[in-house]
Amino acid sequence: MSTPTKDNTLYLPIKQVYFDQIIAGTKKDEYREVKIGITANRYLQKNEDGSYVLNPECTTPGTEYYVDDYNDGHFPFMPKRYKYLHLVVGYNKVRDEALVEVTDISFEPTRVRGTGKMKFTFWIIDYHLGKVVSLERQKHHD
Repeated sequence: MSTPTKDNTLYLPIKQVYFDQIIAGTKKDEYREVKIGITANRYLQKNEDGSYVLNPECTTPGTEYYVDDYNDGHFPFMPKRYKYLHLVVGYNKVRDEALVEVTDISFEPTRVRGTGKMKFTFWIIDYHLGKVVSLERQKHHD
């Protein structure tokens, strides 16, 4: 197992109920919507010129793609290959935290709009979770 670093670990605030489910092993995925700008920049690989790295398995060289392109149900860009999620409950200074292994990353289209080649969608990035590497509780939970 690799050592957690700033480059291979994604920091995510999360609600207590979902945090507890992940720790208990009943929630095996953490989802986030990929939005143009801030979240896309956090979740997707970028080229030296600042553009997103295309997924060669489902894109055509020379074609321009956007974060909301349906692309026949295949997300056109490559995710940052995070190895861990650093989950924190809420935004208080004192809060539960955990480091959780990421076993895989996939994308799911949701709310597809349009017809034919002009389909657009909101994409959800799905972090498939493995074992809890570390856990820090701030107070007792039943």
